[in-house]
Amino acid sequence: MNQTFLSLAVAFLASTQVWSKNFAQHFGQDSTYQQHLNLRYGPAEGNGNLLDLYLPLTHSANTRLIIYVHGGSWKWGSKNDFPKILINNLTAKGYGVAAINYRLLREGKNRFPAQIEDLKNVIAFLTAQASTYGYNGNEFALLGVSAGAHLSLLYTYKHDAKKQIKTVIDIVGPTDLTDKVFRDNPTASGIINQFLGDVSPQAPIALEASPIYHLKKETGVPTIIFHGESDELVHVSQSKELYKKLQALGIRSQLELYPGETHEMRKSLFSIYTKLGVWLQQVYPAK
Repeated sequence: MNQTFLSLAVAFLASTQVWSKNFAQHFGQDSTYQQHLNLRYGPAEGNGNLLDLYLPLTHSANTRLIIYVHGGSWKWGSKNDFPKILINNLTAKGYGVAAINYRLLREGKNRFPAQIEDLKNVIAFLTAQASTYGYNGNEFALLGVSAGAHLSLLYTYKHDAKKQIKTVIDIVGPTDLTDKVFRDNPTASGIINQFLGDVSPQAPIALEASPIYHLKKETGVPTIIFHGESDELVHVSQSKELYKKLQALGIRSQLELYPGETHEMRKSLFSIYTKLGVWLQQVYPAK
């Protein structure tokens, strides 16, 4: 296990806990919701294809869902990383939340595109089960962090044939796995090589797995991007280039940069989650 990535994962979890305490002081933790835990959405063994569904107490066929896709370099993390306090806040505003697991890299197993296959199964499951649990199964928002943001962007820009994804919230997500600056980072390159199973930045699979190359006028959706300008893992140019292309295509987009922030965004989580709440109200309002 790469110690650098482990340290980043631990730091991210710690910063999330700090943010949660701050959020509680401002918004409180008194909201209640219905929860349906460990629903199996796909055929993978173990916990890889489980999700947790949280719905407002008053929900209906109009309730919109936000799907959380966790980070962790495609190797770590789980649906449990999503702060419960944010679930409280979103469900209090009328949203449903689905926090998902996906298959993680394990000693050469579960390489790309396993995670995209899992996202396809998630969307199919949530669409099919809408009447059972009571929410809108025709449209969704994706909220991804780091590796989860990469998967969210890629699914939306390339694989969303039914146009069900209405907005993407991208927090420090990789967008171009062929990029020399990104691949020259030994830590990032090592993980990408494991993820793709190919060390060449110009390999067809690297292009296939890069969201920015699949973004077109007809595939783009409103996208908000958050990134630290001192990110030591995913270079900030990844987000700047994506934003530049979104703007050129005339797709509604917003780029929030944080000077001095590193990949775990330790100092800025409260700001990020506040701004994503405003974004959701603008482009994907609860009904």
